[in-house]
Amino acid sequence: MTRVWLVAAAVLAGACSTSTDAGPAVPVDPAALYSQMCARCHGLDGHGDPQLKAQMQVRDFSDPEVRRVQNQDLEQVIMAGRKQMPAFGAMLSLPKIQVLTGYVRRLGGK
Repeated sequence: MTRVWLVAAAVLAGACSTSTDAGPAVPVDPAALYSQMCARCHGLDGHGDPQLKAQMQVRDFSDPEVRRVQNQDLEQVIMAGRKQMPAFGAMLSLPKIQVLTGYVRRLGGK
């Protein structure tokens, strides 16, 4: 009888333990992520919403000054925010931030 209780306790403990497995990798759709997190202010084309651009100094991604910024600096802005732009570091993983950076680069090249 004692063995049954020990086995039951071990099974129950195993079922209740937390796992560090993050599960399968899920591909990130950069356009969907940008649309959800950035387009409201920066516009779907990356040129910035005209009204917000004037009010909040929203950057146009095709601006040569923005084009000269290094990727790691853009990633830092996405993570920590800047001026009126909110920080997304607590909501987005580094790989997602890197995907957004690449997408912003492509939008700015248009």
